[in-house]
Amino acid sequence: MTKIDRRITKTKKSIYTAFLQLLNEKGYEATTVQDIIDLADVGRSTFYSHYPSKELLLDELCHYLFHHLFEREAHVSAEDYLAHIFLHFRKNKDHVTSLLLSKNDYFLRQLHKELETHVLPMVADDLKTSHPRIPTSYLKHFVITNFIETLTWWLKKGKSYNEQEVVSFYLDVMEMTTK
Repeated sequence: MTKIDRRITKTKKSIYTAFLQLLNEKGYEATTVQDIIDLADVGRSTFYSHYPSKELLLDELCHYLFHHLFEREAHVSAEDYLAHIFLHFRKNKDHVTSLLLSKNDYFLRQLHKELETHVLPMVADDLKTSHPRIPTSYLKHFVITNFIETLTWWLKKGKSYNEQEVVSFYLDVMEMTTK
């Protein structure tokens, strides 16, 4: 029983590692299941026994990345928590950043959901109070898209700034809208 479990774990790890490498090299859209099985050195039926599709492999990757990314301890300040998210993207350029920069639709939808759950409550309350006439749905869109655009800018062009500085930029822009 343990041998089978180890083989399954090893095979899934091989597929996962190949997928990450291909995401970094080719991007999601250009990567095929054939590319993945060739690089992972597994058969097509083996791939499909673990992942019914490339999309479900991406789904598992998103769940894994976001689980670690959005964990927050109660005593951590909003600024430190946001800096943690930025730092995670910088450190995981091979995985998560390539998905962000490729504008992968599924990845962005999942990221939006996570940001709505974890970041929006930290930032939107002041905006709602300062601008009660603005629809909540617009404020949600504003906070989340600005977060993603700030993150994207930083990863592409703002490398001379550390994550704490970029979080300050983001929060300062959010604060400017409350005045």
